[in-house]
Amino acid sequence: MASKKKPIPTFVVRLAAPGLAPEQIPLRAVSDSLSAVQDLASGRDSFETSHVPPEKGIGLTEVRSGSAVYYCVSRAPDEAKVNLTRIGALLSASDDHELAEDGLVAALRPIQLLSDVARGVKCRVEVALFDEQRSPLFAIGEDAFDKISSRLLLKGDTSVVGTVERVGGATRMRCLLRVPGRRKLLYCDLETKELVRRLGQHLYEQIAASGTAVWIHRSWRIYQFTIRDFNQPKLGNPDDSLRELRNAGLNAWDQVSDPEGFMREIRS
Repeated sequence: MASKKKPIPTFVVRLAAPGLAPEQIPLRAVSDSLSAVQDLASGRDSFETSHVPPEKGIGLTEVRSGSAVYYCVSRAPDEAKVNLTRIGALLSASDDHELAEDGLVAALRPIQLLSDVARGVKCRVEVALFDEQRSPLFAIGEDAFDKISSRLLLKGDTSVVGTVERVGGATRMRCLLRVPGRRKLLYCDLETKELVRRLGQHLYEQIAASGTAVWIHRSWRIYQFTIRDFNQPKLGNPDDSLRELRNAGLNAWDQVSDPEGFMREIRS
């Protein structure tokens, strides 16, 4: 029986540093690197879609012994090549290039993840097309995300109203909020364990959370939010609200016998 022909790799992911051996690299770093590059290759916008569609996923074809080089094949190879080439062009564009900034917004999270890997492993994460391995499309170092975020992100205090969907986490104190007008749940960091306990008592209830947000400039989409405190919005009686509006001056219309005629007179 003839053996199945091995697919030709689409691109290569390389963790490069002097003297770096594959056994020194944590499995989590390898997984995070490949996951982030898969996002970039598929063109996934993490603000719009939760997962890479199966038809655009990648797989490993080869890991060479003694090297931290990972050969990947894409199920949509032509699109992957275009997307990765575009990321390389955007990363090499000048700092004040507005179109480059807009194009990098969707790539922020995978670039942040690759920067974290580079920082943790003390390496560069290089991505190259399989047939052009000597000329990487781009290389991500530990400071790559910081350089981009200084141009794209704004930070400040704000309040966010949403419904508590989940609280806790194995490695980080987090809360998931369902925010009106936002497609995906908002992952929030929590400043204290006390907040975890308090929020856990308000699952599936609406809260007004106050804290520090990081926004993407121009679109004002929240990139990151850290909750410092929260309270529950108090919803009043609508009849009482209408009564207060009338008492504030709206009842003056009761003294006008012909409101429409009065408005015509004012406009003339």
